[in-house]
Parts: sequence; C-alpha cells; structure tokens
Amino acid sequence: MKIAVLGTGSIGLRHLGLLRTIDGARPIAIPIRASRRSELRALGYETAEDLAAAAALGASLCLVATDTGRHETDSREALQRGFDLLVEKPVATDAEAALRVLERARALQRRVFVGCVVRFSESLKTFRQRLADVGEAHAVRIECQSYLPSWRPDRPHQNSYSARAEEGGVLRDLIHEIDYAGWIFGWPVALSARLRNTGRLGIAAEEMAELMWETPAGASVSVALDYLTQPPRRRMRVSGSRGTIEWDGMEQTVTVDFPGGSRTTVPSSQTRDAMIREELLAWLNARHGVVDERLATAEEGLRALAVCDAARQASDAHREATVEERWPVPLSA
Repeated sequence: MKIAVLGTGSIGLRHLGLLRTIDGARPIAIPIRASRRSELRALGYETAEDLAAAAALGASLCLVATDTGRHETDSREALQRGFDLLVEKPVATDAEAALRVLERARALQRRVFVGCVVRFSESLKTFRQRLADVGEAHAVRIECQSYLPSWRPDRPHQNSYSARAEEGGVLRDLIHEIDYAGWIFGWPVALSARLRNTGRLGIAAEEMAELMWETPAGASVSVALDYLTQPPRRRMRVSGSRGTIEWDGMEQTVTVDFPGGSRTTVPSSQTRDAMIREELLAWLNARHGVVDERLATAEEGLRALAVCDAARQASDAHREATVEERWPVPLSA
C-alpha cells in the first residue's frame, strides 16, 4: 500500500518516518521544493515530483502536510487525482474553504479525514473514561498556551505560516483544543470571543484568543489560547456536581479530586510518536470501512473552523456570534 505524503517539513517528515514502521505501508515523499528530493532519497524514501507522479507509482492515499494556506488547493487536487485523504489540521483556512473541499470529495466519492492527533492521546482517553465520576459538569476550562518563537527555534518565527493573518494565528494553530472540546462536550451553536495581538511577537496573526460558549447540556466552556506563555501548558479542567477532573496534556496525567481531600492521579507514558502512529493506523484501517471514533471526520474539521470563524466575528463585533452550519451530505462518517 503506497501513501503519498505531500509536504516534507517537520510534520511531513515525521509522518514519513512513522509510516515506514507500519507493515505494508510504503510512503512516497512529495516535497514542495524539488531540491529536497535528493535529500529524501538519501534517507531511503521513495519520492515523486508531484501528485500525478505519485498516483502513477501506485499511491491511492494522500497525507496533506503542507502549510495551512495550501490545504484547500492541495486537497482538491489530490481528490481530483483519486486519492483518499488525511489532511493535517486545520483542513483549510476557514469554513468556506473547508466546505469546498468537502463538496469536491462528495462529488468524487472520496473520503477525507483531519489530523487531530490529540484525540489519540492515551491520557485524554483516561480523562474521557473518568469524566462521569465527577457528576454533572457545570464548568469546563481549557488552556493551550506556549511561546511561538520556541516552536521552530532554527528559523525566525516571523517567517512562519503561523505569523501570517491569512493562514496562521492561535485559532488555526491550536484548533486541537476547539476540536476536542466539541468532540467531548458537543459543538456550540453560538459563542463570545476576544482576539488580541499585543505586538510583542511582531506578527500579523492573532497572538491570543479567549472563547466562551455553553454546551448542549448547559455547562459553561471557556478556552484560552496564546503564543506568549512560558513555560508551555495544555490542560483541561471540568468541575462537576461530585468533584473535579483535570487533564494535563504536557505531563500526560489525569487527576480526579473529590470532597474531603480524596485525590487520584493516573499517569501515561505514551510518546508523541506513538500517538501519531496510532492515528495513522486508524486512518489506514478506515479504508476498509472500520472508522475509529477518534479519527476526526472532514465534517468535524469543518465544524471546528466554523467555531474559529464565529470567534473572529464575535471579537470584531464585541457581541455573541452564531456558529454557522452548512454541512454537505456526510461522506467520512
């Protein structure tokens, strides 16, 4: 089974290496820069000039790992070439672009999934399993905060796609938090938000975002995202009628607290590579019709972007905004 990997930056290269460890998987690297092909061949990878060449070599699946601004164009071309896709998050720059990808997939009867790898976290699985222990939730607090210059220390952060207003910013880069909030607690129909750029990083995209909404069950959700915080943190805390549960995504622990001082902490030793490999296996297995519930569908990718779009509207208007729903007929569920 040959899999085209379009884009060979840090995440594309990681996918290539992990695909090579899966029995029966043969990745084909398609770098954006032609000069990279010789480097990749020296690392033992089969390469192709473009998607058409990869298809001619026998690839039927494509993993899109290019910059966010290219996702729509690259995905639509790959679909036209007959590939089923896994697109690195976010599936596009906004919901309109994502909808165009889904409509093309529907017309061509192809399947699209989105790389929301945090869903495959072992510690997040423990969190979901223990969530009912704390009773009916009334408050959910989610935080994902880190320092953008530390993400890619070998290059100026101002030159990264994260810095560009049209394809970067914390809403797109940290969309994992929006995705798993909707996945676990239900998607919002309306929200309030405030986006900020302090100017400290010298970038055009938003550096900070605060979102608030209510779940279908009536719990309050607040999400804090930023590019400014050191040291980094990723965590989610739920307050319920019987206690509190907290997931620490950096330490990979789940802590449950009950009245009277009773506390239980469950650790995980899962590596990031193991988490990504599990997502890749789920994607490869989906072609047989067995879809892991953790594998994010294209429709869910569209929903997450609709939340981001609503957050921008709410921040600009200084009032609550509706999350627009314009979903095509599901293909990937």
